[in-house]
Amino acid sequence: MQKALYFMPDISGFTNFVNHTEVEHSIHIISELLEILLDIAVEDFELAEIEGDALFLFTTKIPDYKRLLHQTTTMLEKFHEHTKMYETKRICNCGSCRTTTNLELKFLVHFGELNFLKIKNIKKPYGREVITIHRLLKNKVPLKEYILFTESAYELYQNKLDETWTKSSETYDLAQLDYFYKNFEFVKDTIIINEERSDKRDADYNTPFLKFEHVFIANVDKVYKYISELKYRHLWDKDAKRIEFEKNKLNRVGTQHNCVLNIGNLNFETILSNATDQLVYGETTEDLILTRHFSYLIKLDKESENSTRVTTELYVEFTTVGSFMKSNLTRMMKKTWKNKLKNLQNICEK
Repeated sequence: MQKALYFMPDISGFTNFVNHTEVEHSIHIISELLEILLDIAVEDFELAEIEGDALFLFTTKIPDYKRLLHQTTTMLEKFHEHTKMYETKRICNCGSCRTTTNLELKFLVHFGELNFLKIKNIKKPYGREVITIHRLLKNKVPLKEYILFTESAYELYQNKLDETWTKSSETYDLAQLDYFYKNFEFVKDTIIINEERSDKRDADYNTPFLKFEHVFIANVDKVYKYISELKYRHLWDKDAKRIEFEKNKLNRVGTQHNCVLNIGNLNFETILSNATDQLVYGETTEDLILTRHFSYLIKLDKESENSTRVTTELYVEFTTVGSFMKSNLTRMMKKTWKNKLKNLQNICEK
């Protein structure tokens, strides 16, 4: 009978994360995290199934202990590098984005026989071994992050295990399951994110070239949603034939999208403002004709539960030729942005 090593990275806190925060953003965040884990694991393991907050993987090419531990710690490091990145690059203040760093990761490892359930073209591991590792997902290990070996996995690697492993057992369906676990909580504390320096972030956003102010009869969070979520951009930016962006990724600092016009394209990048007391969204591009740089910031101030002051600031550095045409270009920008903001106001107020 063929044997396999079963391996499950499981994101702790996922249920609470989804139940108590914005579901759409949480789905994007969890998807990104599972993709990171899968990219690391795919060399040694096959994916049997994605189970909401966990990956169920297996391999018949049993890795040695050192390689297995290296893989799990690498997963944990990349996982927390990504969650901590939200602290500096997120533009959204919803519960999902704000609490991403609270997510934790644990690993379960089991060794046993490999049987498959086959239905048409679908084939996946099935049987007692699969049940065993899934039962242990609901264990009582008093840690947030750890790796857990079932007794059979422990026996496979017991000559390599040291005193940092703890033995425990639990009863499932009147049967006792022994297991061993190792604390991985220290890994998160070792992750340091070096914030990238950027000329776009350091640009002078104190003196706008043009400035517009409006009051929208709409909730501030609703206005920010229509501004910052690229899937809504076509509703108020009618100059664009279409907006090309990664639909499975959340918009954040550094995110790029392509604005396809009747003539040419504009590639925009999301930027971060230094403002701390406002909701602010901004983008920059170097593709606008007759300019070296073009950026805009839209700043939102809550006036009441259903009223928002919208301040739009344009920042422009013209080319030499553009400077000679500054008057005409200014009129064009005023007209263009007047239409965009009118469309945005209509959408938000409806």
